[in-house]
Amino acid sequence: MELSGAQFWGAVTAVTAALAVVAGYLLGGPRMVWAVSAVEVLVLMAYVGWKFRAKAHVRTAGEGPDAAHCERCRRARERLDAA
Repeated sequence: MELSGAQFWGAVTAVTAALAVVAGYLLGGPRMVWAVSAVEVLVLMAYVGWKFRAKAHVRTAGEGPDAAHCERCRRARERLDAA
């Protein structure tokens, strides 16, 4: 069974997160576990948001200073202009 790059890094992230929670418990008890978990969630949310924003707003070449920066915004501007 061969792992892809995403599967490998997902496994590394899961093991690291588990070890961080265990270390937090050993070093500071339940409050440290909450703190470590909160940081992990914030980092994951920032990463996912960054990835999805990059996919949602693919930049295209525009014409002039009022050109839309992506296809989605160009269509929205066309709908507003038509109304």
